[in-house]
Amino acid sequence: MKRLFIFDLDGMILDTIEDSFSCVNQVLEEFGIPTYDVDLKCMHYPSFRKYLNENNAGKDTPVYPRYIEVYAEHPLNNTKPFEGITDILKELQNRGVTLAICSNRDENMVRVLAERFFEGIDFKYISGFRRGVPDKPNPFRIEAIITAENVTKSEVVYFGDKDADVQVAKNAGIDLILVTYGQGSHEDYVNPYPLKVIDKPEEILELVYEGIIHI
Repeated sequence: MKRLFIFDLDGMILDTIEDSFSCVNQVLEEFGIPTYDVDLKCMHYPSFRKYLNENNAGKDTPVYPRYIEVYAEHPLNNTKPFEGITDILKELQNRGVTLAICSNRDENMVRVLAERFFEGIDFKYISGFRRGVPDKPNPFRIEAIITAENVTKSEVVYFGDKDADVQVAKNAGIDLILVTYGQGSHEDYVNPYPLKVIDKPEEILELVYEGIIHI
C-alpha cells in the first residue's frame, strides 16, 4: 500500500518551461553568455545541463543566484498546472495520501509556486535546492522525506518526468511513475526502471483504480 506520494515540480505537476527559459536566457545575456535557443518542445535536459556547466553557468556560479532573483520578479504568465493535475491531487488528498514535492528548483521558490498555483493542496513536505544539500539524482532529500514521514520505501511512489527523476528513484530504491507530457526525452521513456510511463495526469488515478498503485 502506498501512503506517501512524492512529486517532482517542473514538468510533472507544473508547466514552467516557457517562463523558466525566458529567465534563463535573460540571465545568460547579463553575464555575456550565449543564450540557449532551442525548440522547447524538443528540449533535451542533459544537453542543457551540460551547456550550463561548460559555460560556467551552473548552480555553483553567480549565474544561479541571479536567475533566482530574475525568476522571483517574473510575472509567470505562461506558468500553470498541467491540465487535470490539481483535481488528481485533491482526490489523492481526500483519500488520505500524504503529498510531497521534491524539486531541484530553489526551495523558497518551490514553496512560493506551490502556494500560488496549488491552493487547497496540502503538500506536507516541500524540498528544493538548498546550498550544501545534494540535488537529485542524489537520493538524500527524498530519503529525508521518507524518514520524516516514518514510512517504508515500499509505501512510497515518486512521480517525475525526466532522467534525473528516473535516477533518483532508482538510487532511493522506490517505485517511479514517469510522465511523457513534461520535460523528458525518449531515452527516459524507454528506461526499464519506471513502474509505469503515462501520458496524461488523469492516468494517475487510473493506476489506482486498476490496482497498479494501492492506496
